[in-house]
Amino acid sequence: MSGTVVLTGAAQQFVDDMTAVGAPARADGHRILYDVMAVHGALAGQVVTTGVSVSEVQSWPAVPPHWIHLPDSVTFTLTNMDDTDCPPGWKRHSREFNYTDTSVPPALAWLRHVRGFVSTAIPTAA
Repeated sequence: MSGTVVLTGAAQQFVDDMTAVGAPARADGHRILYDVMAVHGALAGQVVTTGVSVSEVQSWPAVPPHWIHLPDSVTFTLTNMDDTDCPPGWKRHSREFNYTDTSVPPALAWLRHVRGFVSTAIPTAA
């Protein structure tokens, strides 16, 4: 899924905020993609492209991370997933966000949440 999408309002602010905290973000169809460095787990040291549906950030920054888009190659032992707004080869995974420290900028909290989730990925079978 790709194509030129013009983001406005909250979605564009999400892109700007994620970029400001070190995860340059970009529109990709009905998603916003950004890269994170996996710091622990099976993917430690790898850059992992992840994303979120544009519809999920329409209330940014008042919306916490929940559905995390990842390539099918990133797998977990336990997860709720579906393929809403995902192109072939991608899934979105549901993860609760319980961090409520409002002293942390929302984009940084979002990035930390996604990095934490990615650190629980399991090795892909050879």
